[in-house]
Amino acid sequence: MSNFMLNLPIDIPWRRRCVSEDMLDSRLGNAKPPLRWRSSIAIFEYEPDADNQNHDGLTISYLKVACTLTGYQVNSKEIGVRRTAVASYWADQPGIVDYVDTLEKYYACFGAVLEVSALPEDRDTPLDQYPYVMDFEPKKRELYQMASDTNERESRSVESLNLTKSAGSTQSLETYDVDTGGGFGGEVAAKVEDFKGKVTYQPPTGQWGTKRVNSDASMSARTTNVGEEKRESYSFSTQLSQLYHQLDSYHLGTNRAVFFVLPRPHTLETERTFVNGLRNIEGVQEFFLVVARPKDQPRICVEAYLETAHIGQDPRVETREIPGTEKNTTWPDSFSKSPPPATTEGGRDKHDFDETDREWKVDTFYPGYKIKSAVLTLGNPVYDDKSQIDIPPHISDWNPDYVRVSGRVHSSFGVRVPRNRIWRITYPFSVDISLVKTETVKKSTDTLFLTARRLFCCGGRQHGNVKDGVVFERKLATVSGETYLVQSGTETERTIHNAVQEVVRRSRDDLDHRYQEPIPLVNTDFAANLLVNQVPAVHDRRVDRLEGIPAELQRKLSVLNPEVTVADLLVMPIKMQQDVLSLSLDEVMQLRDALTGASHVSADPKDAWLSSDEKARLFKSARADDDTSDDRHREDPSTSAE
Repeated sequence: MSNFMLNLPIDIPWRRRCVSEDMLDSRLGNAKPPLRWRSSIAIFEYEPDADNQNHDGLTISYLKVACTLTGYQVNSKEIGVRRTAVASYWADQPGIVDYVDTLEKYYACFGAVLEVSALPEDRDTPLDQYPYVMDFEPKKRELYQMASDTNERESRSVESLNLTKSAGSTQSLETYDVDTGGGFGGEVAAKVEDFKGKVTYQPPTGQWGTKRVNSDASMSARTTNVGEEKRESYSFSTQLSQLYHQLDSYHLGTNRAVFFVLPRPHTLETERTFVNGLRNIEGVQEFFLVVARPKDQPRICVEAYLETAHIGQDPRVETREIPGTEKNTTWPDSFSKSPPPATTEGGRDKHDFDETDREWKVDTFYPGYKIKSAVLTLGNPVYDDKSQIDIPPHISDWNPDYVRVSGRVHSSFGVRVPRNRIWRITYPFSVDISLVKTETVKKSTDTLFLTARRLFCCGGRQHGNVKDGVVFERKLATVSGETYLVQSGTETERTIHNAVQEVVRRSRDDLDHRYQEPIPLVNTDFAANLLVNQVPAVHDRRVDRLEGIPAELQRKLSVLNPEVTVADLLVMPIKMQQDVLSLSLDEVMQLRDALTGASHVSADPKDAWLSSDEKARLFKSARADDDTSDDRHREDPSTSAE
């Protein structure tokens, strides 16, 4: 049979089976398009014809799963983070703007896990008749780096090796970078009347560039026809879009394949790049799978489940001491009192007190410093009678800006004192103060959360819910007390990279932090703690006065004390609320909506945009409402008379 009977490899004509429908733009004109920064999945399939099915009893099909790996940004309509909900519910409260801005920010992707499963259409199919994955690509992508302890690098390498027509000699092209050194030399002779000298210079020597190395050998030569070889070796071809990031794969030979993508780490060549800190993952990553199924199964069902990892920050500003700026000082003072002059009205027959607090302010004496500690030492009081000490000097208050010492002593004269003597008193004290300079640093409590989406197609139809959201969250341990996304430097980034990898790997079995179904970001523990830390009003608003809670949920909450605040419940993790309050996940979501104000419906849109002062300044109706409110509190004279 002639070799020309074989066809050239066919570029696979992929057919799309299913796609993330919420990412399809189904409207024309000026309608709002789908969200830009969300992950998506598309599944393509191709089944070769009978002439290319070479496995007895099996049908081979090809799958391509295209995943868009990107950050996560919430939809304000689906979670209630909109000005007519949360912003209006907490109107005029400091910190609410920062809270909403944090939730609506872009959360970059720092890892991804994709699971692709091939299933039979008949659920009763025995396991030994299940489809299985014969092969897939890519399998592994790693970064290898070679470095010596003293940072030398080898530069000599063989670039090419060619076989000549004579079949008896080889030619290789090698790169040389050899430095044999150079130097200076000279002699100097000095006399009184003149000066003579000679300097010699030897330029650096070595070998640079390329060198052709030839040798004779007995070899065999083979001539091939590329087109003919492709006909004999390949049947199909395709192209895959790859991201330059670390990748691992698992479970070849089963009916599912798992792919784990992590950010590309920094190398040792430079400590700083244009992307400091942990790198993020952006772009399209395609996966190719070869699936075999028994011939009696007409089609396979395909399910793809994608989780992407993101880091949420609860920022704060802390003050830390600057090493080497410590300073000590002593503040001496006293409480002292003498009787008033005899001319003072009633002055000769009374007690006179010194009870004025003494204060020492650091800005007055040492600007730029802060008080680290203060220790009071009492001196020996000088008095005529011990009873003149009412309250001994003591530190009643201190903070980084001042120290306050309180006390009370008195003097006496006249009938209150035996034999009309004058009683005076002086009670000295000193305060040893430690000072230090400080600086403010930005820190945060970081939470790694996983968002998920699922795609399932079977029997020519697409199934499953396209709802996506947060399925896992867990706080990350800090690195040297700093935030993950601010740190930079090789060692820190390696620690961060390993921490993210560890949390993602254990997320499947960490049931205390995983949810049965995706939940909105505004209802997560991360968002709850963010609201508690940024909006002080949640510590004063009581739960028993919340509105919009369903009756059954109110009945379950009736076991709580009336003094329980919104903050008391928000700091409880979702799993704890489910167990302690006997709530389902749906009930916890309803409770979180009420606690955060996400379910609040404002009667007046101005509440979401304007403060009370701005409404009174801009609108007549707002000023009239304020006047009416004041009239309600003003007592009616006629009513009082009755």
